[in-house]
Amino acid sequence: MRSELVRAVRGVLAAVSLLAFVALFLAVEARVTSATVLGGLAAVAVAALFAAAGRSGIRRLLGRGDSGPRGTAERTAEGDAWLDEPVDDTAWTDRSDRAGDDPETDRPLARLEPALDDAWNRWSDAALTLGLAALGVGALVLLATYPGDDPPLGLLLLVAFGINGALVTLPFIFK
Repeated sequence: MRSELVRAVRGVLAAVSLLAFVALFLAVEARVTSATVLGGLAAVAVAALFAAAGRSGIRRLLGRGDSGPRGTAERTAEGDAWLDEPVDDTAWTDRSDRAGDDPETDRPLARLEPALDDAWNRWSDAALTLGLAALGVGALVLLATYPGDDPPLGLLLLVAFGINGALVTLPFIFK
């Protein structure tokens, strides 16, 4: 019973961390949020990540954690084992995409998935779906009650991303 409760709390905190990091990324990209809000989002994101994944999750997010088995297992001398092709038949783009130093992991949001991987479970999927649905419905309510004639386009985008994101993640709850 206690281990199920711990798993549920870790899963929900992993989803909260993901949502907070994505909100932080969007707020930084939009450049319309105050530094206090950015700091608050960063604090919530890091605290939830630390509670869900521990110090190893923080290290992975910062790019200092273990790189995992991906870096060494996919490259072989005789060819690309993932594609089951010899070196001469493998396109150079396919080989470089799976090289040991993933260029995608240069971005912090790309390192977030490996950092949360150990704590992610069915509870995370449910919390993510509910969080995205709440974001979409909340933005829809703000859009409907906007006092001016020309509502901000960002609210419409939040409605679309929130509701569509919730619909996309819904099947993961029932797998």
